[in-house]
Amino acid sequence: MRSQALTAVKAGITRLRDKGGASADSLFDLLNGYVTAARTIACRPGSRIHVDLPPGTKGLVWFQGVFVAFSHLVTVSPDPAVEIEVIRHPTIDAMPIKDIHFALPFLGYLYVVAEFEDGLVRHYWLEKGEVWQPNHVYVPGTLVRPTNGNGMAYRVESNRAGLTPWSPNVARAMGDVVVPTVDNGYSYVVTELTGDSPRSGTIEPTWPTNTGETVVEDVNGQGTVDPIEDTTTNTTVPPSVKDRYGSGSSSTEAV
Repeated sequence: MRSQALTAVKAGITRLRDKGGASADSLFDLLNGYVTAARTIACRPGSRIHVDLPPGTKGLVWFQGVFVAFSHLVTVSPDPAVEIEVIRHPTIDAMPIKDIHFALPFLGYLYVVAEFEDGLVRHYWLEKGEVWQPNHVYVPGTLVRPTNGNGMAYRVESNRAGLTPWSPNVARAMGDVVVPTVDNGYSYVVTELTGDSPRSGTIEPTWPTNTGETVVEDVNGQGTVDPIEDTTTNTTVPPSVKDRYGSGSSSTEAV
């Protein structure tokens, strides 16, 4: 086959000519290269990595400034430029990964298709969460990862065992501990009581989420309430509205 040196491409990639002699002005296909704005051919840039990956890891992808490989075990990376993400079998944690068929970013996280040694193929979307920070408040459900990534992410859960969720019209005593019906990671201690029979309100309050803040429960009908008398008097009788709309058949009077 006669070789043809390409210095410039006028027509880009075209497959209209699949028979006859090749055109020096166009390409039928191009592998590991691209056409520049100046219509010249350039090699596609690649990546070169000088590190030995730990045994048992599979796949390799560039993501967020580091190389990422995959393992079913928590593995210490020998190089800070390489992260080892943990992907586990749905039912057998000890099942090794046989191959990584696909790994690319999708909506901000890696979308990975992994095959395990037992032939099971599963799809994973590796939501990494935020990096752990000291003295930081994390609400339940937050996903956190270590400052030195170990391939795992951790979801924050609060311990509500033995604590009473808020409910309406429940008697209150000093020192009672209450938690919101929707977990926000905080518990609330009764520190002040008013009225003869203190109790919770009829509507759940808006719970503060800053340490040391207080909340007051609005209790309808709490304590003795003096009736409010209507001291206004109105002896003016409204005017007749007879025939207001011209029908001549109806009237409204004050009663």
